[in-house]
Amino acid sequence: MAKKKSAFLSGVLEEMTVEDVRAFKPEVVVLPLGSTEPHGPHLPYGTDTYEVGDVARLGVIAANKKGARALLYPVLPITNNANFRKFPFACRISVRTLMSVIVDIVTQCKEDGVMKVVLVNGHGGNTGAIPAAMREIAGMDNMPFVCLADDLTGPDFVDPIENRSDHAGEGETSRVMYLRPELVKKKKFANFPFGQVKIPELRHATFIRPWHLYLPASAGGETRSSSAEKGRLVHAEMSKCLAELLVALSKAKLDAKFPYA
Repeated sequence: MAKKKSAFLSGVLEEMTVEDVRAFKPEVVVLPLGSTEPHGPHLPYGTDTYEVGDVARLGVIAANKKGARALLYPVLPITNNANFRKFPFACRISVRTLMSVIVDIVTQCKEDGVMKVVLVNGHGGNTGAIPAAMREIAGMDNMPFVCLADDLTGPDFVDPIENRSDHAGEGETSRVMYLRPELVKKKKFANFPFGQVKIPELRHATFIRPWHLYLPASAGGETRSSSAEKGRLVHAEMSKCLAELLVALSKAKLDAKFPYA
């Protein structure tokens, strides 16, 4: 009599039972970080959360179909947003709070027996706190290996986005058109202006931009060339690269030299 094939477990924690999780025996935890903030008159507040959640979900499921054992945590929908505070209901916690949340979640992963954690960030406002939290974790004894999946495109990928923007431009608009088209207000598409700094020499410096001055409409750049197909191509590439990372991490053996040979 043929042995019954076990059912495929997606690794999406929110959709699993406790028996599923115990049977799954995860090797890697994936933690997506999103945001809840304004994205102009044409996109929803949940843009960042929808985007990172989809990439992480697709990547985890694809990896597990290839033999990985990656467990997807729910997206954190409220993170750092100090530079958006002049806009209504730009949800935020402090930098220190986000760092503590990341450290606490990684510590809990260790307690549950998982020693590899992948962070996937979907919000530019988190780019200072995440590496700082990772450095804090690295200074603690016997903690999981933590990495940030921050380069999720391959060398042969041809980016379909024609007009670059760091917030609510063609790229994000295309991605939400692909993910949640019913939430996109196409009649509001425009070429949204960017604020200009008074001192050109600030190009040599880093500072935290007040986004009500940098992006008066809470969106920046040209959006009228956006399309759902462009968004699909971006998500397909990012999730593929994430899946490759998760498969390799899941199969890797931890030792005193990891991640070095």
